[in-house]
Parts: sequence; structure tokens; C-alpha cells
Amino acid sequence: MELVASIYKIEQLNRYIGYIDGALLMSEGLSLVYDELDLDMAIELCLGNNIKPIIAINKIFQPSDIEVARVAINKYKDNEKIFFYASDIGICNIALDLGIQNRVIFNPETMITNYKDLEIYNSFGFDALAMSHEITLMDLVKSYDLTKASLFYLGFGHRLMFYSKRKLISLYSKKNNEDYLNNDLYLRESTRSDFLPIIENENGTMIYRSYLISLIDNIDNLEFLKYLYLDSLYISDATFFEVLKVYRAVIENDISANSALEILNNLGLDIKDGFKYQDSVYQKEELKR
Repeated sequence: MELVASIYKIEQLNRYIGYIDGALLMSEGLSLVYDELDLDMAIELCLGNNIKPIIAINKIFQPSDIEVARVAINKYKDNEKIFFYASDIGICNIALDLGIQNRVIFNPETMITNYKDLEIYNSFGFDALAMSHEITLMDLVKSYDLTKASLFYLGFGHRLMFYSKRKLISLYSKKNNEDYLNNDLYLRESTRSDFLPIIENENGTMIYRSYLISLIDNIDNLEFLKYLYLDSLYISDATFFEVLKVYRAVIENDISANSALEILNNLGLDIKDGFKYQDSVYQKEELKR
């Protein structure tokens, strides 16, 4: 199992050296959410410290801007130590045309939900695949048992629950003739108390689940995962670093999962099971007469 962390700033990468096996590099123009990261500097730092650099090309691309992704992939395609993380099937097609699909981690978010889906995508020869986070861990294990596919899975962080190319905050602002600061924003449904992190940038609008998920107490049963991914979005750097150290210690068998869980609980994080053990249940609203 390789431990992968999100990298939005070079300072994070410098701090995580010695704790991660791979770095998911978030950069402007290619990544869904990003900060001020010098991609070439980050790649050089990774390669110099035996860390796998994984370029996040995970926004939705239109025909008008797909060339940006093609240029980036061609720039790095000849270095076999550099990998790519894609959510758009168009990016995968570029990799297939170049014959480098074995360096692509494909995460179509909610599209791979069972072993049949996994089996089909696995036949293309990608380095790893990510199954939907809206299914139970039991289904994840079953799908692996039936396919033996290499898997990338979110082990800690906020789950992306909605992504649209539309700039919904801007549209709402225009409709109400009001101005909103486009940072540190949350969305709350009128009938619920949860505050959902919401981000709008040039890529569109992203909404995340209000709580964090953690697989720290499930790691012993998920050793088959090729990549365990930790995302720091909406978490302070100091807190995330403590989380990262705990996960590293568990993977190295330095501490037990129970001890790790106790440490995470003491950090005061809002961690919930989500869909780990229970499937989504959709109920139709009653018709009003």
C-alpha cells in the first residue's frame, strides 16, 4: 500500500517528505482545486526524494481546452517516473493514444460502482482505478476479490459530492444582486443543519460533504489497496500533518489502528462513517394533495 497525500503548496511537500510514497500535485490549469504550486519544482522535489509525482489532471475538459491537458501530458510522457491522475475519460484516451495508460490513475468519481464496471475499466491497463465513495466497503472488497484490480481510494478527507462546470455562486449572486466573497464558503440546505464546503473557480462549482471520512480503523482489511489517499482540503496544515503521521505509523505497524483512532479522535475532527457500512437510501417525497 502506497500512502499518497494531496499537495497544493510546495511547503506541504517539503513538510511531508519521509511520510508519503506519492504526491498528488494540484496545479492551475489542470487540477479541479489548486493553490500556488510550481509543478516543475514539485516534480523535481518528488523525484529527488523517492516520492512518486502524480499530476492531477482531474477537472472536466471541454473540446476547446483539452489541448492544455494534451500539452501537459506530452511534456512529461517520456519520464516513466511521472504519473497522471485523471477524472475525464478524454484524458485517458490521450494516454491510450500515447501508450502510457499504465501510468494513469483513473478516478471517474461516482462511475465505478460494482465489479463489472471495475472489470471493464481495468481491461484498459491503467495503473489504478478509483471506485465510487458512495458504495460500502463491503462492495469495495467484493469488487477487488472478483477482479484483483489495482485500486486508489480516499482514506481521509472530504468527499466530493457535486461538481458542475456551471459557476453557481456567481449565478446566485447575480440573481440576488448581492456580492459574495468567493472563499471559505459553505452551503446549508433549508431542512438540514450540515454546512457543505463549496468552491467556485474557473473550473466550475464543487460541493463537498460536511464531514470527514477516515479509514484508519479499516486499514487492516484494506491492505489490498495500491494507493491510500489523504486529502488536506479544508483542513489546517498542522492538523493534516498530524493525521498523515498517524496513518504512516499504522501502515508501518508502529502503532495499532485502535491507538491511531484515539489520536484522531483527540484532534477534534468531524469524522463520520458516511457510506462505509450502509448503502445510499433514496426516498421519494410524499405527494402533497
